[in-house]
Amino acid sequence: MRGIAIKIFLAVAMVAGFVSVASAQGHYIGIRGGAGGSKVRFYPKRESKLLMPNPTFGVVYKYLGGDRYVGGIEVNVNYVEKGYKTLLRVDSDSSLQRKLTAIEIPFMWQPHVWMFKNRGRLFLNAGPYLSYNIKSSNEKLVSKEKGVLKVYDYKLDNLRDNRFEYGLSLGAGYGVTIAGRFELLAEFRYVFGFSDILKNPNKYPASNAQESPIDQMNVTLGLHYLFNKQAVEPRARRRTKE
Repeated sequence: MRGIAIKIFLAVAMVAGFVSVASAQGHYIGIRGGAGGSKVRFYPKRESKLLMPNPTFGVVYKYLGGDRYVGGIEVNVNYVEKGYKTLLRVDSDSSLQRKLTAIEIPFMWQPHVWMFKNRGRLFLNAGPYLSYNIKSSNEKLVSKEKGVLKVYDYKLDNLRDNRFEYGLSLGAGYGVTIAGRFELLAEFRYVFGFSDILKNPNKYPASNAQESPIDQMNVTLGLHYLFNKQAVEPRARRRTKE
């Protein structure tokens, strides 16, 4: 099921990218940064809470077309921190916390609607992502009242941990054009993990989770620079000028 889903979204992203490229040319580069939380969907189920705050920042390449609704494509290279927090017991104030550091690359279709005389636009993001875990912090036993109680050595282990992950990124946001060539954006993004961060214990006894996909949510601000202003103006507006 996960394999079918990722193939579908890869196909959608490729088709959407071709359509937008064919309609007009508008190249952006930019930066983005913010923070959010993450949680692992363990099976067998464990009592868990959202681990936050997790910083994220990255660089952006975006290609927008001039057609309304069609939008364009966006690719990020993001540095992200993510992880999980599991409770020792349902009624316990102590939890085990682990944080991972990863490089994530989402490939997204970005449909949009121009607003306020084309000075702003409402947009959506949707597409697959690939991720590579580069580091794992120690696992901590944390009490709400007493703070950190104990630290366990929990570095990345190839017999227990999956370094590569994939999934689906969904987002929504708003962008405002500033000084003609800059766009300031705010976005909320939810990232669904399809792969497991821990390997199946049937093959790797060091793990104890049958399933362990990780989900993330974050809020970011971004600033993008536009190379070709004329190309991304809506076609109706360009015809009026002509």
